[in-house]
Amino acid sequence: MALNKISKPESLAKKVQKALRQSILNNELTPGVIYNEKQIAKDLGISRTPVREALLELSGKRLVKFLPQKGVIINTFSPKEIDDAFEIRMALEGFSVQKICQSKDSADILALEEALCDQEKAVDAKDEVGFMQADRHFHIGFTRLTRNLYLIDMMENIRDIMHLMGFKALGIPGRMQTVVLEHRKILDAVQKKDVSNAMNAMMVHLENSRDAVKQIHSIPHDKD
Repeated sequence: MALNKISKPESLAKKVQKALRQSILNNELTPGVIYNEKQIAKDLGISRTPVREALLELSGKRLVKFLPQKGVIINTFSPKEIDDAFEIRMALEGFSVQKICQSKDSADILALEEALCDQEKAVDAKDEVGFMQADRHFHIGFTRLTRNLYLIDMMENIRDIMHLMGFKALGIPGRMQTVVLEHRKILDAVQKKDVSNAMNAMMVHLENSRDAVKQIHSIPHDKD
């Protein structure tokens, strides 16, 4: 059966969701501040309905949290939630580097090298947004090398949460430089197909990242 494709324009709610998501990931919206649907709609020059739909979508992705009768806030995370998220991440990314190292094919790590280079440039420029974008490309790059579509989907689904958790931790003195060094160790081991060192380097990196996230999330906002 031959069917003609239907061109369907993107809904206003989807456009709002993308705009708000980008603002959250770029740290343009402040954790701890209560945002009002009515004010967001007014700022965007649209009705409240698409804003409400967009916020519900972002809430489902755990990027925002509704406060009854008040509004929404950027999501923050308990120590248990941070542990749970990193537990999943360790399982997925540990498996990724193991599979890549054990593959008979040579891994094309050019994209990973480029992401690491971008991170080094972001450190020099003190560009936290650029650093986190490169961090996303670096970690998802390993998953993509597995060519496991289910694994890639799972990593894509949790990356926004990891970005939100990790962005604030970049404020810890020396954290960005440490991440770059840890990433280099992972990449060098993968390039050598050294399964043991690659997995160990990834686990050390993720454990350190988890501890940094827990440290920064334990600091009250009024002391930031």
